[in-house]
Amino acid sequence: MAKIEWLLFDLGGVLVDVNQDRIFEGLAQYLPDSPSDLKQRLLSVPELWEPFIVQEFSPRQLTQEVNQILQTGLTEYQVTAAFNAELGATIETTAASLPALKRRTQVGCLSNTNSIHWDHLLKAYDFMGHFDRRFASQLLGSAKPGREIYEKVIELLGTRPNQLLFFDDKAENVAMAQKLGWHARVYRNHDTFQSDLAVFGLA
Repeated sequence: MAKIEWLLFDLGGVLVDVNQDRIFEGLAQYLPDSPSDLKQRLLSVPELWEPFIVQEFSPRQLTQEVNQILQTGLTEYQVTAAFNAELGATIETTAASLPALKRRTQVGCLSNTNSIHWDHLLKAYDFMGHFDRRFASQLLGSAKPGREIYEKVIELLGTRPNQLLFFDDKAENVAMAQKLGWHARVYRNHDTFQSDLAVFGLA
């Protein structure tokens, strides 16, 4: 087995608790609509969500899009705060492992995210400072599980696929990484995470 040169992590569901419903609950604080109604109206517009993870959106652009869909006059602060509410607490068991793992190999993240969340992650989550490299879908212009984003990461790291170990909470993202020759595992809980690390001599 090739030596693991890079250990890469997804963020949501692996290092950060995420719950999309908190976006709609946050918006509902400022509007007469229920969270479920806002969810239905916003999720029915793929033109908002699909480009959001592969293009850079400013708070102003996002606010304009949301206000156009909902026919409202929400402020940038209100929209940004609601969207960032999707990001919850740090998953401490995983985050606490990062300093020790950095002593054994290089550590990075590979996440489907967006400009709004990315700015918040960099400012509010201490574990982001442990990464040697950080890869975000909106900065790379492609998203998991499309093969392009994995190929870009390999090129940017200057390594071989079998020298990467990747953890993601979504099976389809892991499956594509494995198809391209990466070592990849579905993150389920801390115990399975530690067992998977041990297989590669990283526990």
